[in-house]
Amino acid sequence: MKKKLIKLSLIIIALISFSCDDLLDVTIRSSITGEIFWQTENDFNPYVTGIYARLRSHMDNFAFSEDRGEMWKQGYNARFSDYWAHKITPANTGDWTSYYGTIGHCNLLLEKIEPFAFNNTANKNRIKAEALAQRAFTYFYLAKIWGDVPLVLKSVVDEKEPLYERTPVADVFKQINTDIDLALSLFPEAGYVDKYRFSKPAVYALKADVKMWTAKVLNGGATDLNAAIAAISEVESSGVALQSTYASVFDSRKNGEIIFSMYLNRSEYTSSAYTNCLLRFDTSAGADNASDLPMSLVGQQAYVLSPEALALFAKFPADKRIARTYIPEIMKGVTKNYWPNKFIGTKYSDDRVPDSDFIIYRLSDMLLLKAEAYAALNQIDNALLNLNKVRTRAGIPAFTETSKALVEKEILDERGRELFNEMKRWWDLVRAHKSGVVDIYQYIPNLKGKTTPIYWAVHVNVMAKNSKLVQTQGY
Repeated sequence: MKKKLIKLSLIIIALISFSCDDLLDVTIRSSITGEIFWQTENDFNPYVTGIYARLRSHMDNFAFSEDRGEMWKQGYNARFSDYWAHKITPANTGDWTSYYGTIGHCNLLLEKIEPFAFNNTANKNRIKAEALAQRAFTYFYLAKIWGDVPLVLKSVVDEKEPLYERTPVADVFKQINTDIDLALSLFPEAGYVDKYRFSKPAVYALKADVKMWTAKVLNGGATDLNAAIAAISEVESSGVALQSTYASVFDSRKNGEIIFSMYLNRSEYTSSAYTNCLLRFDTSAGADNASDLPMSLVGQQAYVLSPEALALFAKFPADKRIARTYIPEIMKGVTKNYWPNKFIGTKYSDDRVPDSDFIIYRLSDMLLLKAEAYAALNQIDNALLNLNKVRTRAGIPAFTETSKALVEKEILDERGRELFNEMKRWWDLVRAHKSGVVDIYQYIPNLKGKTTPIYWAVHVNVMAKNSKLVQTQGY
């Protein structure tokens, strides 16, 4: 046991040290070598587990997924970035370095595991499948943000590694799909082993997400839409089901609606993103409804619901999701702000801590994606069937309009209500914009009058280290 703990500690140290390296122009200083790791087949599982920790830190970020949407306004503290204001420049943009560190770990694991003899072939295949899914997931994230990104498929071992150009986004997605299909072929189980890890159903959910993006954003058309529908049908057959109540989705971990989530724990990792949504006692303890408010000693009280977000819910005042989605802060009978009431963590005896799991995929998300795909194919009856499954649980009327344009807009609105604060909104808006459902340059208040590109700039620090990189068009 002591040797295993020492080895796991070395892996964690190596993972941390790797995160500081730029995969595109780097001198590797970590001690990850065949002489230290990869001595037995038991070394691979903790390594792939360490990569999940990196993915979790990547997801703990509103900048790419929420800030650029229309659902938020500034609360009491100024925590909003230039991203929310759509004032993105090469100097303030996000930096992709840490994501390439994660990809580098996937590449290294895949290189080391291939020739390694396992006593249990199923374990080897499962670990390979998870690593491939992790790499596909990370590249998907990068491609949604930056479009053309360097495609690096081998580990970096020394400073002699060549510099990489930005690969056309279509070719990046070819690799993403290759990794996904190979992962699906390798999983030894049809269902779930642990919903905190990639499984075959979780990779099908990823595939559906990818195909919806390429269908709408990269003109993949009916072929990709039908592939998304087929992937979602595979997820539906995996044993997941909508929870009976909306609140129960967020009140219990790894419940029957969850397909894939990332574990948070007070003693291990708490969310800095969701900390921004928590109130503080020094500001709100005097509220009329103080005992119901999500207050914390570490709360940053920065993100409150925008008028646009409130208007989505105002369409259906009896929506059963409202109480679990947001809560008013009432001072002397007057509502000051509406604060998120999802992912508010756990109230312990000494404080509230933002340790709610990050939900990556759940069934209602998949049903609404399926509705979106059917609507794009002009199969309106099928679109309404899936849309109304979600609305029925919410206690709002079934949507019965049959105009393709109206159905597509209603699906976008429904995703805004159902998946509020789940780090989906910007991606949903981009798909809707590219397919003509909305014009984000008119729909998002902070984009009106601006020409900020959808894809992000490459950071000046990254550009300075790699002479082969070309800046994103429009910056």
